[in-house]
Amino acid sequence: MSTAPISSLEDPMESMAFEAPDPRASHDVVVVGGGVAGLSAALTLVRAGVSVCILERTDYSAWRPGETLSPVAFAELRQLLAPESLETDGFLESHGLEATWGSEQPHHHSFLTNPYGSGWHVERRRLDGLLASHARSLQVPLWRSTCVTHLEREGHGWRVNVRTPRGPAELRCEALVDATGRSAQVARQSGMRRRDWDALCSVSGVIDRPAGFQQQHLVVEATPQGWWYAAPLPEGRLILTLLSDVDVLQRYGALQPAGWRALFSATRHLRERVGELEAVSRLQVRRCETSRLEHAAGAGWVAVGDAAAMWDPLSSSGILKGLRTGRAAARALCAALGGSSGALEDYARQEAEEFTRYLSARHAHYTLEQRWAGEDFWQRRLAASSLEPGQTLSE
Repeated sequence: MSTAPISSLEDPMESMAFEAPDPRASHDVVVVGGGVAGLSAALTLVRAGVSVCILERTDYSAWRPGETLSPVAFAELRQLLAPESLETDGFLESHGLEATWGSEQPHHHSFLTNPYGSGWHVERRRLDGLLASHARSLQVPLWRSTCVTHLEREGHGWRVNVRTPRGPAELRCEALVDATGRSAQVARQSGMRRRDWDALCSVSGVIDRPAGFQQQHLVVEATPQGWWYAAPLPEGRLILTLLSDVDVLQRYGALQPAGWRALFSATRHLRERVGELEAVSRLQVRRCETSRLEHAAGAGWVAVGDAAAMWDPLSSSGILKGLRTGRAAARALCAALGGSSGALEDYARQEAEEFTRYLSARHAHYTLEQRWAGEDFWQRRLAASSLEPGQTLSE
């Protein structure tokens, strides 16, 4: 079984030429980050008549995490792109979930009776590129390969200095959307702190999908060291991901291919489905700790998606959360730009309340798995309900 480089797929933005920026542009809102959350915010804003510019530090060719659209996420994505139809060419229909969790036997959850229809397995770069192309079709400036080098308040607005492939440029705007992921660049620049609840990390490899893995399901399996998931990808590929705390991954050498393969070989159902792995030369390691900003908005800025709060991938809500927070933040910004003084504070309060509900659901799901309650990873999750807000599991 051979491995496939994660960056081997065609760049979804390949046909789109780089847009030379106006070196002294001015917009109502600048969105920093061109992922799902930022693009959701930008599309909502432009449809409300707000002038928007998107700054994206990549060219959309690098690997991005997030491979499954739940039925409700797909429905919201389709609504976001309306009235244009959502082309699913290159997507792979998802029939449901199979989880070995809290029991030696797998449990099945089918999407066949879901009122929103089936889910979809996607290549994340393709999904983000699809949204980016739609934004460009609405005449939204999108500066790729562009990094913010300096932010400064200027009156009631902002001055934004950036570095582009064509050289430095400067923008002015009334408000900023922070869609920079866990780095939360805009929020941190505004003095906002981030609070962590754990040290979760994902280690992923992409392989050619084996003949024995034909079911189009997301497969999850709990193990003593953490949990694995396998998701089929378009073009005959399969992503395998191990999630655990950084110190546990280091202890077992799982940040390197040999240790990662050894832990995979200790799985039961996944190993039966996938078979023995040949040498895996490349892994993608990504921190994905549960965390959030103290406040998801401030004077002239609002955070969306992972910049506002990061949820455990166990929730399978990353894409859906990005779509929803982008839309909610855009509506709050429209109200704020229209003179509503409490709109951004209301958004921040609602995000904090949603995070509290997420923490409760996260704890309830982890407590379903009691087989390895004495192992570090599981012991920490079972004890999580006793933590004060902002207190990490290592404290």
